[in-house]
Amino acid sequence: MDSKVVFLGLGLIILFGSKSIASAVRGELAEHYVFVTRWGSLGDGNGQFTDAAGIGADALGHIYVVDRGADRIEKFDSDGKFITAWGSNGEGNGQLNQARDIAVYPCGNNLYVADRNNNRIQMFDSNGTFLRKWGSIGTSNGKFEYPEGIAVDSRQGNVYVADTYNNRIQMFNDYGKFITTWGAPGSANGEFNYPEGITVDKLGQVYVVDRGNDRIEKFDSIGKFITTWGAPGSANGEFNHPEGIAVDASGSIYVVDHGNDRIEKFDSIGQFITTWGSLGVSNGQFNKISDVTVVSGKVYVSDYGNNNVQVFAII
Repeated sequence: MDSKVVFLGLGLIILFGSKSIASAVRGELAEHYVFVTRWGSLGDGNGQFTDAAGIGADALGHIYVVDRGADRIEKFDSDGKFITAWGSNGEGNGQLNQARDIAVYPCGNNLYVADRNNNRIQMFDSNGTFLRKWGSIGTSNGKFEYPEGIAVDSRQGNVYVADTYNNRIQMFNDYGKFITTWGAPGSANGEFNYPEGITVDKLGQVYVVDRGNDRIEKFDSIGKFITTWGAPGSANGEFNHPEGIAVDASGSIYVVDHGNDRIEKFDSIGQFITTWGSLGVSNGQFNKISDVTVVSGKVYVSDYGNNNVQVFAII
């Protein structure tokens, strides 16, 4: 049987016919992501950013970026061509104050924004028309203290909010009616130390970035703890103040390892698959990345230190 050796930059793979055998750790060699394109620069013009924060995608492949410093949402096509923007600083309907994250309901293409400093959630259609809002500052059900993460269940449209400074997750229906909540300050299973990113897979399972504890926690759709993974550090599977998180169609999990300037990919039970990125300004390098989304096999990363969005694909 003929064989050949291929070097992918992360390690060595020996190919035997149509089969491949990794010569080192599975996660470093099983998958390799390459830079595709990027867009954005510092500024408040169309297609520019002043702190690119949350990022999301709809079923048509449109990309939505929370331009936190400019208090607006920008919409692009999948290649980064600017389409539209909306929002301004303030407390009125459609206005924002240091908004942090965005989530898209795939079936209806409605958008939910975690309007952090206004302590509320706002809902828009895909063109930026204001639809509804809910929330105010506080600790009771339906109130928030600086919410920084939001996700939507694609099956039923339920909305999950990382109520960051209250160290809990709150669950609502798509009209903002409170359903349930879970979490408390701490480091035990089901507890949080400033939860930030949040995502929901196609089974309705909820993944939360427990930023202060440098870990990911996984729950069922109503908050029953399932598992957790991660620890402080820079080795594979470790984190340094993680922030954003996303899940792809196959159930793989992508985590923004903010302090280590990289993306880490895991399977649905937390087994490490691969990682890429380093500190810098070149293609494929990051500086204070914030969030990640996956659509049509491509990974989109919002890099607020470099004021751009970078796109990657697997080879």
